[in-house]
Amino acid sequence: MKLEIAEPARRQAVEIEGWWAENRPAAPSLFAQEFRDTLEFIRRNPGVGTSWPTARRPDLRRVLMPRTRHHLYFRADVPTQVVQVLAVWGAPRGSGPQL
Repeated sequence: MKLEIAEPARRQAVEIEGWWAENRPAAPSLFAQEFRDTLEFIRRNPGVGTSWPTARRPDLRRVLMPRTRHHLYFRADVPTQVVQVLAVWGAPRGSGPQL
């Protein structure tokens, strides 16, 4: 499947990656690596993760990046063969992003 990253998710990932690089000196590139690995994983396996439906997006799913404790929120459109990442959100925040 083709992978698309929505602009809000792209901005969130850049912000998190910068914070991680600055505040986690023992593993400054961990978020970037786990993010890339998870993107490839959902591209190849679009049915993974947990169903997380909203009124606007009943097909929304999320998958946890366990080492950095962030969720990727995404949807897979099987007919068009596109996986769209909509948000990158810290799991410890307690609530999800506005989707």
